[in-house]
Amino acid sequence: MSDYWTDSWRLTLAFTLIGVAWLVFLSGLMIADVWDESQLLQQLPSDPRTNMQLIDTILSIWTFERSQVSWRPLALSVFFTLATLAEGDFVWLRYFNALLVLCSASLLTRSLMLGYGVSANRGLAFFVIVLFSASSLITAGWFANIFDALCLFFLALAIRLYVSGHLLACAVFFSLAVFCKETYVLAFPLLAWMILEDSKSGGTSVKPRILLVFSLLAVSIIYWGLRHRFVPIGSEADIHGMNFSSLVPTGVSFASGFVTQSYTFWPGNPAFWVGGVALPIAFLAVRGTWPKLTVLAIFGMSAIIYLGMFGYQMENLMGAHNFIGRLYLIPFTLILFVAFSSTPRPAAILFVALFSVWGMGQTYSRHVEFQQTYAALYALAEETEETEETITVHYPPRNTVDLRRGLRYGDFPEAEIRINIVDGGIDGY
Repeated sequence: MSDYWTDSWRLTLAFTLIGVAWLVFLSGLMIADVWDESQLLQQLPSDPRTNMQLIDTILSIWTFERSQVSWRPLALSVFFTLATLAEGDFVWLRYFNALLVLCSASLLTRSLMLGYGVSANRGLAFFVIVLFSASSLITAGWFANIFDALCLFFLALAIRLYVSGHLLACAVFFSLAVFCKETYVLAFPLLAWMILEDSKSGGTSVKPRILLVFSLLAVSIIYWGLRHRFVPIGSEADIHGMNFSSLVPTGVSFASGFVTQSYTFWPGNPAFWVGGVALPIAFLAVRGTWPKLTVLAIFGMSAIIYLGMFGYQMENLMGAHNFIGRLYLIPFTLILFVAFSSTPRPAAILFVALFSVWGMGQTYSRHVEFQQTYAALYALAEETEETEETITVHYPPRNTVDLRRGLRYGDFPEAEIRINIVDGGIDGY
């Protein structure tokens, strides 16, 4: 078996086949644009209502003239450029996210094999677990998560370049990740651990790597300074509020769903306790003191970064927690990278794989039902398009307007059209 995998082209073929199978698997999710996707599409420069050129749109993003909830200028600029070229086709935009995730998984797998001596079989296992996880699935099935997808891609590229010794290029791509999403900071514990591993080997100079860290810290200071200027950190306008009273509830919910990256649980539900027990078991599978400390650092930082963003979906299908898996993408992938570098036992790999795939299945089926509800609404809007009247939909969780389709959502008890929050589907027509 080992001789089989020594042939590079055979390994490449395996990666390619798995990647293609994953992309085909995703095709079942290409049903309808929902929530933030719909909001972003109606802001395109090509929309007659905006009267803006693409260059003006991008400049407005970097100067924060365009209304935003946070300052993630590079990812948003990439989105508007691609969306304009794709003429607002949500399927192409989702597949772009999928390619970013696919490339990230491949780059990190190669980094494990080249930099940390991980075998081809274990590398392939890492590749499969990353792809067939709820976090990767929802990222590829909801293009509004381009922020995490692009951030992870640049971090993965930076890690691959670091392993190859190209520190300057590593700094460049790490810096690009900074301007995609705030969760890039989760890579700092990983970078510190990688430098520590280099210092143990004695074969490389640590000094340029320390300079790399300081240069990245300088870029971070610039980013956070600019971000604070546009969106004061911890203010009510900041998507990441600093209400530390929610630290424990956020941490518990985040931990219970970490291995599955799923929201299909709540206190008292068996999945809540199973997920809570699965996490420490998976943690114990990480070998070595420093890898364990790195995992704890990434996990602890994640709980702080995501303050107030994790809760419980209960039995409701049609809510924001449908997309919660996206928040696990970067911490789950980075922690898995550290874990695999410590050569965990095959039983531990299988344990994590089974839980992750189970969570992916839950996310897949629910995301399909979620989109089908909106697809039915869009079909209804097309039927009444000639009347040019806005259709009012009673849906308290989402107070917004879809200008492209003439749909208004919100707390409208008298509306004839209602979204069934618990089970999905439309009531009233």
